[in-house]
Amino acid sequence: MFANNDFLLVLTPSLAILALAAILIIAWLAQRSQRFLLWQACAYSLTALPLGVQSLLPLEELNHYALYIGSFYLLSAWCLAKSWSERWRVSTQPYAVWLIAIATLAALYQFSRVEPNVWARVSSFSIGSGLVLLLPILQVRSKKNSFDWLDRSLLWLSIIFTAYTFTRPALIWLLGYSDLRALPRSPYWILTLVSILNFSLLFTVVMTAIAVKETVDKLRRERDFDALTQILNRRSFQEHAQKRLDDPGLYPMAVLACDIDHFKRINDAWGHERGDKVLQLVSATLQNNVREQDLVARFGGEEFVMLLTDIRPCDAELIAQRIQRDLGAKNPVLPSGPKLTMSFGISSITQSFQLEQALKEADQLLYQAKNAGRDRVHVSGVVYPDSSDKTLQQRNRPAA
Repeated sequence: MFANNDFLLVLTPSLAILALAAILIIAWLAQRSQRFLLWQACAYSLTALPLGVQSLLPLEELNHYALYIGSFYLLSAWCLAKSWSERWRVSTQPYAVWLIAIATLAALYQFSRVEPNVWARVSSFSIGSGLVLLLPILQVRSKKNSFDWLDRSLLWLSIIFTAYTFTRPALIWLLGYSDLRALPRSPYWILTLVSILNFSLLFTVVMTAIAVKETVDKLRRERDFDALTQILNRRSFQEHAQKRLDDPGLYPMAVLACDIDHFKRINDAWGHERGDKVLQLVSATLQNNVREQDLVARFGGEEFVMLLTDIRPCDAELIAQRIQRDLGAKNPVLPSGPKLTMSFGISSITQSFQLEQALKEADQLLYQAKNAGRDRVHVSGVVYPDSSDKTLQQRNRPAA
């Protein structure tokens, strides 16, 4: 029997791992979308239980429960691999996992019931668990270049832990434990408990940091992007535009204020759900016609604003006309009736302090285009005829 102090000592790592699992479950309850936290908590729980049993029972009794203990550890390895795959958005390869699990459990049964051999049993389990953990790591190779430092830390920690799992039998042999009956009470077992606890702590720290960063990024995205169209909102446009204005290599710039023509009629004729799809189509069309340094934002309702960098007003006008053609040529949203059109007002920026002035001027030009008959592009510095003068409107006739 254990003395009270010894009993607590051998169970401390298992209890600590269970406490870490509870912390991760609480974190998951706060952010249900971060399911990798839940899978990691499951892995901890499934590890802590057999660890406690192995720490308490003598080897002779453990032989009778080897298959059950191995099943817990394999399921724990799968949950940990599932946690990684959830985070990295890769598959856990369920068919491969089933084959590995069946082969590993068959080996555990063979070396615990048919031909008792502790060394073979430890080796079989280490190889099986290591292979399960290795599956998501092998699939993430093509994605690792896009990882930030937290995901790279998780990847390297996963690789080290998987390598540790594979090499456990070699470590036992190198430390000279030829008689494995003494292993559950050996310094190696204490080292194993401490190692697993340390890995659990490290994984918890990294996963919690990833969860916090993901939550912050989500809140920032909700703050900066329009929920319906997934483009910048008015407040975020000002912030991103200022960064462009501070770069002298991006001048001259052009501000395009644009508005969907007769949008109220679309909502009245086909309903707001169809109107939302029109807004999404327009935002996608605008994004498809800009470059990496350009900005597209929804300022509210059916009004959009674009900031084009390193461009002359005449070239910005060509882009606006191309957007008009794209919307008129392919419109899978509206089933019938007139084509989908937009009006544009374009103002130029040559100095950093001109943004607000350019926005106001582009907005005025937009409403001039609306009043001139819609589906038009009005550019700053160009004198446009009054809409009542039919003979002079050829200068800014609607895009085809």
